[in-house]
Amino acid sequence: MQLCQSAAALVALAAAAAAAQTSAQTAAIRDEVCLSCHEVPSARFHSQPSHKKLACANCHVGGAEHVADTRARPKLGGDPVLCASCHESRKKHGSAG
Repeated sequence: MQLCQSAAALVALAAAAAAAQTSAQTAAIRDEVCLSCHEVPSARFHSQPSHKKLACANCHVGGAEHVADTRARPKLGGDPVLCASCHESRKKHGSAG
């Protein structure tokens, strides 16, 4: 009986974590909103084959705040594992690599 309760608790915890991740993804600003002002820099960035499929929110955090007040600048703060899959940590964004 206790094993069943523990398993149920783990399933509930996993479901809550998945729901939180989905909620965070939904809260991200859609690329169309970003592109309405930032079409040229985005085109330059997405012309790189490795970046073609990335959404703005993969690399930037604070998009909702920026949309509400353009003085609030989005920051680089994407998924470090995703970035590190191509970029070495000692290289800065925009350099070769």
